[in-house]
Amino acid sequence: MTPMLFIAVEFCDGSKLKYSFPLQSANDAARQMKLEDLMKGRHLVIQCEGRLVMHPMENIKTLELSTGGASLEGIQLPLHTIREAKPE
Repeated sequence: MTPMLFIAVEFCDGSKLKYSFPLQSANDAARQMKLEDLMKGRHLVIQCEGRLVMHPMENIKTLELSTGGASLEGIQLPLHTIREAKPE
C-alpha cells in the first residue's frame, strides 16, 4: 500500500485546505527538483479529482508539507533551514 502524504495550506484570509496524495517521486534527485520548483513557483498547482487547482503563492500565508518520514534524507534544504524542531 502506498503511504499517503499531505500538504496543508493556510491562506492570508485565514481559511485552510488540506490535500492528501501519494509519494510523488521515487528518488532523491526528483524530490530535490520538485521542492526547488515549489519554492520558486508563483502558484501552488494541485491535480485533484479530475481538476487542476492553482493557488497564487501571494495568497498563501503558510504551507505545511509532510515528508513521509525519511524522505528528506538526501534532499538539500536552504542553508537557513532549522532542522529537527519540535512544536511547543
